Amino acid sequence: MRLVYSLIFGAALSCSAPGEILTHVGSDQNHFEKVSFLPENNYDKTKTYYSAGEVTEEDFDAVLAAAEEIYGPIVESFGARLIVFGDFESPTVNAYASQNGNEWSVNFYGGLAKHPEMSVPGFALVVCHELFHHLGGYNFYSDSPWKASIEGQSDYGAAASCARKMFDQSSPLRIWGRDLMKRKKTPKEPGQKTCAGFYGIDKEICEITLEGGLSLGRVLAELNSEKAPSYSTPSRVVVKKTMESHPDSQCRTDTYLAGALCNKTWNDSLIPRNKSEADKVSCEKPKCWYKS
Repeated sequence: MRLVYSLIFGAALSCSAPGEILTHVGSDQNHFEKVSFLPENNYDKTKTYYSAGEVTEEDFDAVLAAAEEIYGPIVESFGARLIVFGDFESPTVNAYASQNGNEWSVNFYGGLAKHPEMSVPGFALVVCHELFHHLGGYNFYSDSPWKASIEGQSDYGAAASCARKMFDQSSPLRIWGRDLMKRKKTPKEPGQKTCAGFYGIDKEICEITLEGGLSLGRVLAELNSEKAPSYSTPSRVVVKKTMESHPDSQCRTDTYLAGALCNKTWNDSLIPRNKSEADKVSCEKPKCWYKS
């Protein structure tokens, strides 16, 4: 089934102060460039697992509907409209974000959602990742005409901010009635025990985020023929320059852990445009992709 969730909004709302709209939208030049959850690939031609995963079409639709309900108004506050597209029948093993004037789009496909290692929280983090190409802010792709956040930053924001909304008890995803923790396939790891030790972080939300991050890390490892990642074996890579492209699966898993355990509160009225603004809503980021 193909579903398009669209929130049609006008120009920036009067309640948003001019200084808070840090990303310009609605310009005369239309931009169709897209950024993706995975590098471009032909996995749909080489993989055969498209009906073997945990994520059902009902799950897929529920996650996208929750994202639209939660993030539609946030995107609206920047003078844009959010368009969420989903095609559960598509074998495409990827997800995309793009901007065309004041239309901010995120697109999701069954080829990625139905991977056998993918859990519902893992797929929710994929959705969050694409949303945070729009909302994650600094660091930006150096060649992006619409200031898309780089891959590591999108992963970080997905866990540090978006997951806390998607997995909150008041979220439409939770109200929908699925017990995400009981449905997970992936066992807990030592890293998840640290959730209780950080002030201001909801322990249950943290645990669901880390389960999703580990599930997603294993999806990435299988697709890239890498060793399965673990929270107990962080990457030893130290970059000399902040990496814009997709890190390896262990590094991305480290990023989900770092975001989930950050005790700072994201400011939804701002898209951080520089390091100073980003540091106010971020904790330490993994050195395997980020150079401070």
